[in-house]
Amino acid sequence: MATTLPIRRVVLYKHGVGYFEREGPVCGSTPVQLSFKQREVSDVLKSLTVLDLDGGLVSAVSYDSTTPIEQLLAEIALSIPDAGSLVGLLPQLKGARVQVRPVAAQTPSVGVLLGIDTVDTVGDHGTTQQVRLSILTDAADVLTFDLFDLELQLLDEGIRRDLDFYLKTQLASKKKDARTFTLFTQGDGERTLRASYVLESPVWKATYRILLNADEPPRIQGWAVVDNTSDEDWEEVDLTLVAGLPVSFQHDLYTPRYIRRPVVEVSETTGVLPPMAEAGVEFASSMLMDTDDEDAAPRGGRGRMRMAKAAAPAQMIRAISAPSSMTTQTRERQIGDLFEYIIEKPVTVRRNQSALVPILLKPFEGKSVLLYQKQARAANPMRCIDFENTTGLTLEGGPITVLDSGSYVGEAMLDTMKPTEKRLVGYSVELAVRVLDTIESHNQNVSRVIIQHGTMITMFGQLQKTTYSFISKAEKEQTLYLDHPKPSEWNLVDSPTPYEITENYWRFRFALPANATTTFPVTIQRPLSQSFALVNAVEGQLVSWMQQRFLDAKTEKIIRSSFAIRKKCADYEKTIRDLDAERNQLHVEQTRIRENLAPLGDRASEKELRERYLRTLNQQEDRLEAIAQEAAVATTGLQAAKQELQALFDGLALDHVPTA
Repeated sequence: MATTLPIRRVVLYKHGVGYFEREGPVCGSTPVQLSFKQREVSDVLKSLTVLDLDGGLVSAVSYDSTTPIEQLLAEIALSIPDAGSLVGLLPQLKGARVQVRPVAAQTPSVGVLLGIDTVDTVGDHGTTQQVRLSILTDAADVLTFDLFDLELQLLDEGIRRDLDFYLKTQLASKKKDARTFTLFTQGDGERTLRASYVLESPVWKATYRILLNADEPPRIQGWAVVDNTSDEDWEEVDLTLVAGLPVSFQHDLYTPRYIRRPVVEVSETTGVLPPMAEAGVEFASSMLMDTDDEDAAPRGGRGRMRMAKAAAPAQMIRAISAPSSMTTQTRERQIGDLFEYIIEKPVTVRRNQSALVPILLKPFEGKSVLLYQKQARAANPMRCIDFENTTGLTLEGGPITVLDSGSYVGEAMLDTMKPTEKRLVGYSVELAVRVLDTIESHNQNVSRVIIQHGTMITMFGQLQKTTYSFISKAEKEQTLYLDHPKPSEWNLVDSPTPYEITENYWRFRFALPANATTTFPVTIQRPLSQSFALVNAVEGQLVSWMQQRFLDAKTEKIIRSSFAIRKKCADYEKTIRDLDAERNQLHVEQTRIRENLAPLGDRASEKELRERYLRTLNQQEDRLEAIAQEAAVATTGLQAAKQELQALFDGLALDHVPTA
């Protein structure tokens, strides 16, 4: 008879898996059965660990196949109907050796089963049907017995195995979505067997209560929400809750996997074609295979095989935590980046039920303060607890309910907190304080000028000043934290030193007097710059920079010397524009003359007009040639002047702070 192992230890993780450990006694070679849902089988196959702790041996682990029950029973020549099961089964066992002993008899009879018959019997109560079983003994005697007044034993081992398999398979099919694992052990006497595995499980959740009292230090109470979605009770189990993010994944090990094998066909001999001999090539001795190597192909038909001896698996031993001297019900242990809550006392959670498990009840350092974040609420600050984690435990993130002197005052969300970490935990709106703010923004004057490689860079700043006004109607002074947004590339200037800097805020801390208005200015600055290519700057812009004292005296003198070169460039550019305009006008005139030449005939007046047009075209062609030459000269001069101007600016180097 197979036994089972009770659950002794459960470890729940925050990423959707649970570690389950079973432990119990096993005697001799008694098999142990565990039942899982079909969707859990792959996780069990991936993680199952079985240890016989007292010198025994786990020889094998078998589990239900994925084959449908119809296919499993197809090879068993037995069928037991739901009604009249014994009467329906025995005719299928005809020819099997059996041992029969009537209830009132002392000696059994052994023989071969012939079958069963139904006999009508007339009695005092009318006609009744009696089922008779017949056997053929070894002495060739035919004996009949009342089927329901005897003990029947099957002596055929093969039939007993088939019947046992049939009944177990039928039983397993009645448990929907259930798969049975059987652990086969070998050993002497009573021993302890431990099995552990990992399954998909609901994540455990943390929830907290903060208890505020004017006469006592604040306390925090923590609970873990644990869900048992399995079909088995957790009776007095050791429960551990682990937070963190270890790697876990799904992999199908349950479904049989087949590899497509190549198809190899026998080669057949066909008709022989005449050979086509190729031209000979020089024989390369370097292409010969060196057969002197001992690792080359086997000689004389013998090959050598080396077999590595498999290393014995290391013994797996679970560490047992030492007893704690703490009075609380939870101990914390750091495991790398993970941390775990070890519940001190055993926990019971019934199947398909959930439970609240206490994990924390400790005082902590904290007090009630105000926090203003305009993005959270523009009109009022939030009432918060200035929370410092002095509990000695890592607090997993979860919702918080805040109670003040036994009354509900609000709720909050807590992110994961390490020991000694500080956090502002907001839980309600402080309506006794109103907030107004004014924002002024403007660009500052140029604070620095850099000239390098012909480019001038002017640096200045954009200034933004926010003035907060806190109008308090409260009856007592309060501490307020102000979170001012910390935009990228902006810096604090002319402002108080922040109490701390977060990822997105500068946080200031100051007192808020009762029944008074408190103003708090915050000024921030963003550096800006503009770049100018000096060779492309117009003269008016250069003069403006000199008037604003962007340049020192030496640079200003060089810039002024560039004005003559700029005028030369401007003259060349005007000459090129004028020549282009004249060329375009000549092209228009030539087009008109050619159109007028086309209809002229051979009359004397028309010949005279044609000659006149031709003379004009010749003169225009001469002018076009002259324009091309003059434009080339002007273009060459312009390029030289620009190169001179560029060389002048490239030689400039300046890092200057303008004076007012």
